[in-house]
Formats: sequence, C-alpha cells, structure tokens
Amino acid sequence: MKFDELFEQRSLVALKLNECIRDMGYTKVSFAGKAEISRPTLDKLLKGSIDNKSSFDRHLQKILKMLNMTVDDLLLYHSTPVNTNTATVFSQNAPLDHEMSDTAKKQYNLLLDIIDLCAIYY
Repeated sequence: MKFDELFEQRSLVALKLNECIRDMGYTKVSFAGKAEISRPTLDKLLKGSIDNKSSFDRHLQKILKMLNMTVDDLLLYHSTPVNTNTATVFSQNAPLDHEMSDTAKKQYNLLLDIIDLCAIYY
C-alpha cells in the first residue's frame, strides 16, 4: 500500500500503532516524546480521528521513522499474544492490633494518589 493511501485507512493504522506501542513496552507519553509528537496528537492517531491529511501524513512519517518501519511493515505487523493468566497473592499476616505509623500512612496515601493519577492519564 502506498503512503498516500494510509489516510483512508486511519482505523487500520490506529489498530496497528496501538499494537506496536503495547508490544514494544512504551507508554503513550514515552512514545510521543520519542517520536517528537504531542500526546494529544498521538491520542488522535491511536483513535483514527485525525481529519487533516497533511497532519496525519507528517506525524505518521515521524512515527515510522522512529520505529524504523515501512508502511508495509506497519500494516503487516502482528501483535504478540498477551498473557492473561496472572496470579494475585494477598498477604493477611499482619497482627490484628497493628497500626501504621503516621509516616507510613502518608507514604501509603501518596502512593494511592500516584496510582489514581496514572489511571487518569494512561
């Protein structure tokens, strides 16, 4: 497929880009930084919602260059299967009368805030 035809296949490009980013272990922020595009622009590309062909072409060229891929490499990209078998282990061995110190409570609440922020932005 020619590069000029990709704009009409925005949804396919978005699907393949999402797979590449996930498989290569990038976050959206790190990928956008490495490709030298803004995060909102990357989000539009990943949703297939860019409606300006010149903007789409310019940003996709940056991404393909950063990934060292051709148009055909991107379109023929096959995602690696995601391992959905995960085991979670919980520990309930704290003494019943145990109470966290004030410092530990502050640190724990700070960690929870960071996790909440990550959930919002990622």
